[in-house]
Amino acid sequence: MLPVERHRFITEVLSQRGRVLVQEVAELCQISLETARRDLTLLEKRGLLLRSHGGAVFVNQHEIEKHYVPAIEQGESFRDRSNQAPDQKTRIAKRALALINPGDCLLLDSSSTSWFLARQLPDIQLVVLTNSLHIIQTLAAKANVKTIGLGGEYSAKYEDFIGVLAEKLLTEFVINKLFFSCHGISHEGGIRESNEHHARLKQQMLLSSEHKILLADSSKFGRRSFARICHYREIDTLITDTLEDEEFRQELAWSNVNVIEVAPVKHKQVSLKTQRGDPFSTS
Repeated sequence: MLPVERHRFITEVLSQRGRVLVQEVAELCQISLETARRDLTLLEKRGLLLRSHGGAVFVNQHEIEKHYVPAIEQGESFRDRSNQAPDQKTRIAKRALALINPGDCLLLDSSSTSWFLARQLPDIQLVVLTNSLHIIQTLAAKANVKTIGLGGEYSAKYEDFIGVLAEKLLTEFVINKLFFSCHGISHEGGIRESNEHHARLKQQMLLSSEHKILLADSSKFGRRSFARICHYREIDTLITDTLEDEEFRQELAWSNVNVIEVAPVKHKQVSLKTQRGDPFSTS
C-alpha cells in the first residue's frame, strides 16, 4: 500500500470508529509500529486527526475532506515554480551546457530548472528522455534532438508524467547524464522532494544514469522538504548560482561532489563625469 493510500485508509477508519490504536494501524496496513506512529504524526500535522495515548482520535469528517491533501499534490505547481528565480536558473542552465556532448543520451526531470536547460539546448544530435510535458514541447522544435517521453499518470498540477510506467521505462535505456533538481537540500536531510511520487521517480532516474548532475539555485539550500531523494554522495556534480555555507561546501567535498557556481558577473560602473574636454559635458 502506497503512503498516500495508507493515509486515506487511516482517515476513513477513524471516521468510522472514532479512534484507532497504533497497533491497529500497523496490523491493518501491514506496516511496523514505527511507521504507523510516523503516519499518525504526519496526519496530525495536517489537521486530520488528534494524537492520543497509544493512538489517535477522529476529527470531524467535514474537516477531513476540507483539509486532506494527497501527498501527490504537495508542492508548488509547475507554473509557479517556473516564475521563481528565472535569472539564476538561466545561468545554471547555460553552465550545464558545457557538460553536454553530441551523441549523449540525456535524462531531464520535470523541474522548472531542467525546462530552462531544455530551452538552452543546441539543435545537435542528442537523445533526451523526460517526464515533463513542457520539455517535450520545447524540444519538438529541435530537429536533431530525439525526444522520448516517459509515459505514466499525467499530473495537471505539475504538467508531467509519474508512476510505475514512467519508472519502468527508465530501465530500458543506457543514459549518460541525468540533469535534475529538487525542492530542498540540507545538511541533515540530503536532497529532497515535496512529495514521495516525484522522489521515487527521481530515485529510479539516479539508478538509471551514469553521471548525475543536480541543478539547484540557492533558494533550495536549507529548505525543509517532505520526501527524501538521495544523499549528496549519490550525485557527481552540483551546479548552483551561489553556495555561501562553507561548512556545507566542505561536506559536499567530502562526498566527492564537484560544485560549480555561476554567480552573476559584476560589471564595473563607469562614471560619465570625466576630465575637462568630455564630449558629453554640457558646459
